[in-house]
Amino acid sequence: MAAMGNSSKTKRRRVSHSKDSKYSLPDELLVQILSLLPVKSALRFRCVSRKWLALLSDRGPYSVRYLCPTMCGFFYRRQHLGQPWRYAPIHPYRDHHFDLNVLTAHLPDHRNLTLLDSCNGLLLLGCREERSYKSMIICNPFRNEETDWVTLHMNASFKLLPLREFVSSKLVSHRASPHFKCFFFFEDFNLNELGVRSVFWYTKLSSDIGQSHYIDNLPQHSPPQFDIYDVAFVDHCPQLCIISEDETDHVICVALNKSWEGRVRSLMGVSRGLAHFVFCDEHELHIWVLVKEDGKRVWKPKHICSSHPLIKQHKESHRHRKHEGNERVYSIFPLGFHPDLDVIFLQIEWRIYSLHLGSGSLDEVAGERGANPEGQMFLFHPFTMDPSASLGERREYHMELPDMNT
Repeated sequence: MAAMGNSSKTKRRRVSHSKDSKYSLPDELLVQILSLLPVKSALRFRCVSRKWLALLSDRGPYSVRYLCPTMCGFFYRRQHLGQPWRYAPIHPYRDHHFDLNVLTAHLPDHRNLTLLDSCNGLLLLGCREERSYKSMIICNPFRNEETDWVTLHMNASFKLLPLREFVSSKLVSHRASPHFKCFFFFEDFNLNELGVRSVFWYTKLSSDIGQSHYIDNLPQHSPPQFDIYDVAFVDHCPQLCIISEDETDHVICVALNKSWEGRVRSLMGVSRGLAHFVFCDEHELHIWVLVKEDGKRVWKPKHICSSHPLIKQHKESHRHRKHEGNERVYSIFPLGFHPDLDVIFLQIEWRIYSLHLGSGSLDEVAGERGANPEGQMFLFHPFTMDPSASLGERREYHMELPDMNT
């Protein structure tokens, strides 16, 4: 009986093995399917078989860390053009260290490129010329094949007029899609008998349909209520971000009424697919989230905390020389939101911290030594490493600014 039992077990193992080999999926297809699941669900599938365990292990070719790519760090630098970009990894990607110059060394004119934006593993780089850019490149720095990058040529009509300012550019891409969109934001100044009036507008390029031949005025959404705060805003441009709803990209813009010098800083960003707005001063930090209620977008308060414990922790970690006295002024500057977690990145002097909204913990992640009496902010770009993000074949686009009079 024991022999018969062992024989039946062996037979079942052989049948099971033959079924696995006959109906098993290719690794690439299996990874595409698992990438659609949350990370926790994907982790459970490591118990299916030894093959799946090896495939999804932390050191495997398709580590679960890359199945659902999220922010693994950020690039930052001071606003002076001569300053190099630095990279700071965040948990759980502390073992990643990138050099932007090395990652982009295969690109044309790479020594003159500067980082403008990043999205889902793709970088938007600009080659500057006077007050604008003569060209831009979109690439995945971890797919350095010569064909896997796109060039945007800025034609003569893209050169800026004396009364036109280039504000910023935004890159939008979605996972498992070779298509992307670029939004270019401008400010035009019109002179009239009442003075100078500014108009903010944008044009966009879609990789699947080309450049739009019309202009869009920035939609003005009412900002959160600041009536109780007798403060002055330092922002001179509208805060904006781009959210995706029903497979459509929407520009969310907030134009503040005040733009005088002050020690209040504001920022818009996207976290968990929703638009967030933050402003902070020496006393408090406020965060709102834009949600839909009865078909309308409304701002809802999400988080409020005192600035004093945050500044106190910074001062205790970075004590300064006694002869500097106690006249030092500390300000908190919001730099960006984590795209998938309730985390905001803040700057105090030249140090960068991550503030976890749920627990309230403040962790130092990067930065430089020294005081920041002029209140300068780092340029800040979150980065997601996604080796699978592809742009397809090499393409070139020629950008032109639409005629404002049509």
